[in-house]
Amino acid sequence: MPKVPKDKEGLYVMIDRKLCEELKRFVVLKYGKLHGALSYEVEEALRSWLALHAQEAHKPAAKANSQPKVLKVFSQAKEYLKERYGYAAIVQGVVIPRVHLIEAIKAVRGCDPRTVSTWMKNFVESKLIKPTSSEAYEVL
Repeated sequence: MPKVPKDKEGLYVMIDRKLCEELKRFVVLKYGKLHGALSYEVEEALRSWLALHAQEAHKPAAKANSQPKVLKVFSQAKEYLKERYGYAAIVQGVVIPRVHLIEAIKAVRGCDPRTVSTWMKNFVESKLIKPTSSEAYEVL
């Protein structure tokens, strides 16, 4: 068991294997090492996420995971886009053409126009994406 520095606490969480590998590669590229730098980057990511969602802190905790299916489908669509179009990372601020999103939804959920329309609407309502024009969406 590693020695825990003062004012630090160990946290064991389960995350997607590909995401973990991507994070580790990023940290090694950025710092040239993994030890110590990984904890720092995870802390920074959590600080950013918490700051971004601080205005919604007054809502009940049940709301935080109220739409896991939407998040799962959105993750599947992002994975499809990474594989199909070579997006390095689909993170906040990335703009994705509407046709690419539609293609990704068709690939992971089905080709029916009603299905595509429903998932696009769900992504927008869940604040995962927002339209920047009639032909593109920004990832939130």
